[in-house]
Amino acid sequence: MAKQELLTTLEEGNTANFISLLQRHGKKRSNVDLQEVLSELSRAQHEYLWSCLYAWTNEQLTRMVVEERPAEGAGEDADSHSIDSAKTVPMDLEEAVQKEPYNEKLMAAILDLAYIYISSLEGQENFIPDKLLEVAVLLHGMVMVFEGAVQDGIVALCEMWWKKQLDEREHIIVNILPLLLDATSHKSARRKEVQSLWALRDALQLVPLSDPECSLLVEKLIACSSNTLFVTCDEGMKWLSGLFARESMVIPIHRGIKTVLPGCTRAQSSKYAEVYFRAWKNSQGTVKQMLEEECIQDLMYAAVHVDPMAGRLSANLHHLLHHFHRHKKHHTVSTMVYSLYDPFLWRSLKAANGFVRMNATGLLCDAFPLLDNTMSQEEREGLMERQYQTMINLLTDPCHLVRITAIKGVSNILANYWLMIPSNIIKIMFQKLLSDLLYDASSAEVRTQVIKGIILLLDSNDAVPFLKEVLPRIGDAFDDINGNVRVSFVKMLLKVKSLKIIRYWDIVPMNHILHRLEEDTPVMCKLITQLLLNTFHPIQRDDQELLHRTLALLEENRAAARRFYQYTSRKLDLPSNVHFMLLILRCLRNYLLNQQAQEGQQESDHETSNTNPEERADPNVGSQKNLKLGLGVAPDNKENRVPSQRKAVSAATKESEERKDVSDDEQSTDDSASPLDNPSVIGGLFDTIVIIWTTNAHRLAQPQNEKYIEAIRTRVSKSMPLFFKSFKENDEVSQTLLYLSSFLPKALVPTIVSHCMSRLRGLQQDQDKEESYVTYVNALCNWNRVDDILELATEWLNEGFSAGITTSSKERRKSSKGVRFQEALSPQPILALRLVGHILQHPLNKLAALGRNRHLLVQMSENMATVKNLLADRLNQTEELSELCSDRFLCECWAQYLSLVAVLHNPPHIPEDPHQKKSETSCDKENPVDNVYDSTATVITCIDWCRRVLVPTLGEEQSGKRKIRAGEDAPLLAISALSDLVTCTTNLLIVGAASPSFAYRACGFAEELLKTDASDKFWQKSLVLAQEASEFLEVYGTPSDDLEEFGGISPEQLISTCLSSISEFCKQQEKLPQDGGDLANMLALVLTAFGDSSSSCVMKYLVSSVIDHLSWHIEKVKGVDTDVNSIKEIGGFVALTVGVCQSRAKLSSAFMTAFIKLSSSVQNITSLLASAYLLKILVRDSGKISPSILKQAVVAVDSVMTGIVLPTSPEEENGEEESTFGYYERFTATSRDIIQDMKDMLGII
Repeated sequence: MAKQELLTTLEEGNTANFISLLQRHGKKRSNVDLQEVLSELSRAQHEYLWSCLYAWTNEQLTRMVVEERPAEGAGEDADSHSIDSAKTVPMDLEEAVQKEPYNEKLMAAILDLAYIYISSLEGQENFIPDKLLEVAVLLHGMVMVFEGAVQDGIVALCEMWWKKQLDEREHIIVNILPLLLDATSHKSARRKEVQSLWALRDALQLVPLSDPECSLLVEKLIACSSNTLFVTCDEGMKWLSGLFARESMVIPIHRGIKTVLPGCTRAQSSKYAEVYFRAWKNSQGTVKQMLEEECIQDLMYAAVHVDPMAGRLSANLHHLLHHFHRHKKHHTVSTMVYSLYDPFLWRSLKAANGFVRMNATGLLCDAFPLLDNTMSQEEREGLMERQYQTMINLLTDPCHLVRITAIKGVSNILANYWLMIPSNIIKIMFQKLLSDLLYDASSAEVRTQVIKGIILLLDSNDAVPFLKEVLPRIGDAFDDINGNVRVSFVKMLLKVKSLKIIRYWDIVPMNHILHRLEEDTPVMCKLITQLLLNTFHPIQRDDQELLHRTLALLEENRAAARRFYQYTSRKLDLPSNVHFMLLILRCLRNYLLNQQAQEGQQESDHETSNTNPEERADPNVGSQKNLKLGLGVAPDNKENRVPSQRKAVSAATKESEERKDVSDDEQSTDDSASPLDNPSVIGGLFDTIVIIWTTNAHRLAQPQNEKYIEAIRTRVSKSMPLFFKSFKENDEVSQTLLYLSSFLPKALVPTIVSHCMSRLRGLQQDQDKEESYVTYVNALCNWNRVDDILELATEWLNEGFSAGITTSSKERRKSSKGVRFQEALSPQPILALRLVGHILQHPLNKLAALGRNRHLLVQMSENMATVKNLLADRLNQTEELSELCSDRFLCECWAQYLSLVAVLHNPPHIPEDPHQKKSETSCDKENPVDNVYDSTATVITCIDWCRRVLVPTLGEEQSGKRKIRAGEDAPLLAISALSDLVTCTTNLLIVGAASPSFAYRACGFAEELLKTDASDKFWQKSLVLAQEASEFLEVYGTPSDDLEEFGGISPEQLISTCLSSISEFCKQQEKLPQDGGDLANMLALVLTAFGDSSSSCVMKYLVSSVIDHLSWHIEKVKGVDTDVNSIKEIGGFVALTVGVCQSRAKLSSAFMTAFIKLSSSVQNITSLLASAYLLKILVRDSGKISPSILKQAVVAVDSVMTGIVLPTSPEEENGEEESTFGYYERFTATSRDIIQDMKDMLGII
């Protein structure tokens, strides 16, 4: 049916039916299978079919040409165009075009049918109609004219024709190659495009690439080398390797690959290495020589001389060459590698540039051993000896980067070629590594790399016996001052432990390891815990052995045991942690019960003196030692056994059979002494329980683990009375027990809860140290009794406030006559502040307080606001208000009040979209109005109050600033309160609980303090505020912020004011305060933290302030001191600011850039002399300022100097004017001399 339809369509010339027939081919709901139809046609029918299609093709091509001709003359005149087209186009064709235009779908359908027919051909005798061949050749020649589906159809037809190896295929493939190359360069290109190109690789032989007409194709072939898509599949790498086979393409392809190497990844560089290696391996003659000398050796030379710090090019080149080095086992490869390296590698290892030596060292070690198989045996031995000596010399290279690279390379060589290297060479290398480089004081990375090299050598079975002898000599490196070195050393110990051939405690003593665990960083503690885990907490051992190890650890170092179990409990699962806690509790309980039984037995000895000896014999003599350790079963403890502990109890009650050979005397000695007799060990066991419980609290709180928490609570609650009774005289253990009991529900320990509150109420004034109350506060917070603590604190604070309120003398006399009862316990307002502060600082306590008692904290903050009135009253008096309301109490209360205000910050949520008001109703229910607290509004109120009350008391004002006098200080109370307020504003900016207006107003307040007080009290806090305000405004600020509207200043202006304040202070005091070092560090952090736009403004003002300060100094002393050789010798403001900038590379560059810009705008001779004088000192003491930028600065100052013309000296002027002219002339001459000296020193012509 489809066959007849096809033939009928051709006879009738119905192109629409033909297109429809092609569209129905292959559809699921269609029965049209053109491949089957074409197979049923006879040769005559095929000839007829393709003759018709050939005619249709010519007709469509004619129509396309006719349609395109008018478009070619679109720019010409319309009249002339119509005349020309009437002359050139026949009337019948013009009418045909008007009736039926060019049909692109018909052309695509013809190509689809041709593709179906060609793809169905199988076998040797393939019939190709002549018209089909003519269609293919015709369309191949015009393939560049078409677009879209027609062009894709032509490409597909020609590809299939080539793959089927049909006749005349060489005439229909050449024009397809550029299109396939273009397809691989598209952004959406995939591997299938590269695979299609690889399938036509033989067609490239038909193209004369040396012909100038093929230049466009050659350019596209070269572009393949820089297209990383080709290295993502094996076909692409084969294609690139095949391009290297053409002699004319070797250099261009190599250049293309070099352009992409700086940006490619490590994996891509490895693929390019495979391309080079395949090309070299498959090449011969001239092409092979060109690959070696023009490509591979060029890459080697570039790898030696590239800057390793500039991008990824150096790493990519080394990784690419590593692909050749790893094939050096083949004689031809090793000979090639040596012959290419030999001309320049040995010379590069002695170059003056450290980077060149570093690169050459890495290549030498990676290519080791360099061998030339054409040499004799003696020559090869000499070459190996040369390599050994070179590497030994590189280990002591002056550049630390070379030493690091040499250590890496030597370690790899020793690990891979241990048996090949002579023993004397190995000893010399280890002498350098372990005696010199392991203690290299100039670079911690060198020391770290030595230990990493040892870790690598531990993987070599041949090197382990040698390392077993030398490693015990390097144990002192475990205490290296650098943390990375210590971390690497512990990793080495872990590697040693895994080998089970070398004992790690032979390298570092156990007590030494425990001491490091006690004091080192968390990273080190985690690694040391991993190292000691199986030693002190062997999970696979029984309970008795586990407890023995625990007691041994506590006896050795209790503090280290705390850190050990802190990290161990995180590595173990919850059942193991619970089992261990219950084991310790049972051990302690049984030990105490055994102690009580022994004490009772001693009292009843006189009653049993007449008893039969056989009856007094102890049937469990062998278990006495377990009872001493608390592992035995106490007589009255049988009913308290927990079912989960039956296995532990039964295992613990067995006698140890490993010590049967010990004499009875020794046994009696061991029985008489138990580790549990040591109170420190007892305290350590309780510490361990608390630590494990705290660490696993989140896991125990999960519903599925309720059985574990109930077992622990049951055991602790039953044992707690016994524990408190036994250790009531031991304060340390009692405190631990108190905190342990806080994990229990308060209903189980009501007496202890009351005890904690009574102890807090009974604290005296001299007991305000943290250790005296912290345990009670933490315990009460765990019991959710924060409200009781806050109530007590509020009561004490009210007493302090009441004591500070001034009353009239009459009221005092009245109050003195009354009868009152004196409370036994006096209030402690300062201690109340400490209690509140501890709750707010402890993370868990703070959550408990804010979660359930937020309203009490808000009330307390409102109550504590009374301190502002008390501060105002105190500043009007000469003595403290009272004993309870002392200056110390006022300062601490003000600081705590501000901290509480910051913690309570919870502003109302304001929706950005007014349509969200309905959805915000539900949020308001979750966040009630009572919880809303705007800290920024409260702080702004405090700022306004300080401006009215505290700021005027800073001192006597003179022209807007307090005058500093000898022996006069601003009131310490006001300074302390103002400093706390600035700190509070900074903290609000840090946590983001502020607004841009608040940031500007805070900076304005700090500026007011700096201008009012000329001392050094507010410098550092103002700098920190400026830094945090700048970072806050970068996130939350907008360019349209109006400073006048906000009533403040910008952070940059605050820094400028602070610099001016420091400069004025140094002019009066001529030296910095004692904390100048802290001020320098803070100034460096602030200058570094600012961005490019703001830092340029700040740095410009800093340079201007330095020049102005130097100018003031020059005018004061009437000249300059030419003997000054360093910035520190100048002292004061200049030494501070310039010293900070010159000690840091980024700041030094910014400082000199601003200096060069400002030097060109100098207006007076004094500033020019100051600039030259500063520049001369920087030339002598440059710090991290580069010589090139110093030369630019000298040239800039010299250009200003050349424009100065001295005026003629007036003859009839008074003496003062003549003196001014003399200063001018002398300063000018001094400036010229200084500039000339600098030009001579720097070699400037």
